[in-house]
Amino acid sequence: MESGVLPWSADNRQPFDSCVGCRACEPACPSGVRYGEILELARSRLERVAPRKQARLLLDVVTNPVLFRLQAGLASLVPGLKAPRWLARHLTPEGQRAEVPPLRRVAEWPPLESAGLPPVKADVALLEGCAMKVLFPDVHEATERLLRRVGIGSVRIKGCCGALHAHAGFLEKAHALALRLTKQLGPDRQLVVNSAGCGSWLKEAGLPVLDATVFLAAHGLVQALRTSRGLSGTVATYHDACHLAHGQGVRTQPRELLSAVPGLRLVPMVESDTCCGSGGVYNVLQPRLAQALLDRKWSNICLTGSQVVVTGNPGCLAWIEQASRRAGGSPTVQHTLSLLESSFSGLLDNI
Repeated sequence: MESGVLPWSADNRQPFDSCVGCRACEPACPSGVRYGEILELARSRLERVAPRKQARLLLDVVTNPVLFRLQAGLASLVPGLKAPRWLARHLTPEGQRAEVPPLRRVAEWPPLESAGLPPVKADVALLEGCAMKVLFPDVHEATERLLRRVGIGSVRIKGCCGALHAHAGFLEKAHALALRLTKQLGPDRQLVVNSAGCGSWLKEAGLPVLDATVFLAAHGLVQALRTSRGLSGTVATYHDACHLAHGQGVRTQPRELLSAVPGLRLVPMVESDTCCGSGGVYNVLQPRLAQALLDRKWSNICLTGSQVVVTGNPGCLAWIEQASRRAGGSPTVQHTLSLLESSFSGLLDNI
């Protein structure tokens, strides 16, 4: 070993594993160090010298909609279902086990009436992905409906983008998955994403991607919302998903859209951009540290007195919903785009 240089080995994995990868250090860094990319490269190097086969298996399950839907479906039948013991034994400190997020009931939006909608002036590609597709299918439908309300058609791009693999250090697989999306996208179609982690990774991979809130705010949704039926008497607060606020620098547009909803009172949250502890699969790999972050986030949510907490990432949604379920289901947790569509269609009980 060179003087002062630690060897790349499993013995030195702990500092890299305990970092949630929230990237909050990046906007604070005066030198502009892109720590998130450095962390992914370090984890990739560790995987080459000390591979974790079980971690790769976990990712293969979570990013496979068929397998993940089966696991989440079991969690819906058995509330509080934990990750399998063999997984906890191999992946988590002291054999701790994280809960498996259950499937939601599919939101039944009323039919979207074409009368009064603007003509379609362009089409975009909407990433279907993996976790969002399984856990929050209502978000994709809400995104498509909002796009159509501002005269934009959409075509779904299927498949995992590789974000979870990238965050965990499986960069070769992550780049292969991103390349597969590129081939579906075509040369001229804008890619719109409603998952913060996916959008952040795809930007790093060089794809022409915009978060849905950014795209919709730029295409007239603020004005459309101001004339919608609204959400009278609803009090909400906003949690900044790490890969949206820190990874992509998107903070203004979600709040601008929410503030345009008639009757909705948006209450600021203390530490709104502090990580909730989800971190891709961090809450499975480091459940004790992730739970501490979730407890802190939930305390700040409750201090707002809100009925609903809104955010833009499936990992945050699923993780914060665990705290909501333990608290009896209040405040509820919704994706930003589902709440915005509710301003037109009515707030649904099952989203």
